[in-house]
Amino acid sequence: MTRYSSSEHFAEQLPRVQIVARVIFYLPHDHRALAPLMQQLLDIYLQNIGDDGSKLTTGHNPDINEDPFPLTAPAWASIRKHLETPRFGFLDDMDEDSTWFWILTKRGFDTGVRLTGDTFEPSGYEFSYWARLPWRETSPELSELSVSVPIRFLTDHGPDKLRELALALAELLPSTTGHAGLSLSFTRGRSRILPILKDELIRHPGWDVPNTGATLDLGDQIDGVHWLNFLGPSVLEAVGGAQTLRSRLSAPDTTVQELTGGRAVVSLGAAPLAGDTKLDEPLLAYRELARVLEPWLQPFRPFNTWDGFTEAEARRWWRRFLD
Repeated sequence: MTRYSSSEHFAEQLPRVQIVARVIFYLPHDHRALAPLMQQLLDIYLQNIGDDGSKLTTGHNPDINEDPFPLTAPAWASIRKHLETPRFGFLDDMDEDSTWFWILTKRGFDTGVRLTGDTFEPSGYEFSYWARLPWRETSPELSELSVSVPIRFLTDHGPDKLRELALALAELLPSTTGHAGLSLSFTRGRSRILPILKDELIRHPGWDVPNTGATLDLGDQIDGVHWLNFLGPSVLEAVGGAQTLRSRLSAPDTTVQELTGGRAVVSLGAAPLAGDTKLDEPLLAYRELARVLEPWLQPFRPFNTWDGFTEAEARRWWRRFLD
């Protein structure tokens, strides 16, 4: 179950999608609070992937250039300055007729940066950050930091290297929740490709389908169960703390590790798994954790139905570890 086969990469049949290992954190903070951390977070990612200039080659940032642009030395300097600079105060204090108020509310995020490999052929390497809009009133909307590596990274370096990356990011990030595991990654054409993968998704419950919005209205809810599951103080306290959570999980390879700031990470085995229902690999540890965390899992809603999926099909995938 720990091997990574060709079924986890669709390059020949569907060159615009592949399976990657993704780490993502949801953050209840505006960019002003997160900006001082961004340089260090980017450096942690680059150091862990050993980037020599060939792994991240393309930048996406609408405030620098509307089109994707090559990551030249000047472009890297612009990206780093953009990440470390909080440019906007509360939107409540802006003139609603101003250009920036219109731009920010239309696009739905404050600061956004995505750094990838080749624009048209996915490399699997990606650093992505989207900061929520800064309103005075506390919002359930969250900022988001996401990084990914290709499957060959796991093959070459082992899952412990991915765990090391996730824990290094977690140490700095004041997150509500976060996770790491196997995930689909699209360059484009997501809405057309997802229906083609319908049977594969049901067969491999360990694959995640990332959200499409720049920021997520998640609050303290958890967006599913994954290989590594980072729980913030509110959820961890609600389940009774790390010790109580540990006592409710009996799968032999499941561990609960306490982190600073009243947080914890639940690891479901030594490596992220796709699972395979046709080969009787249902990921029982994932199902066990899902049952324990069900009251805090983001519920299925009809508007979560994807194009090309019926409501019943989308619900089946959404609740794949519960039903």
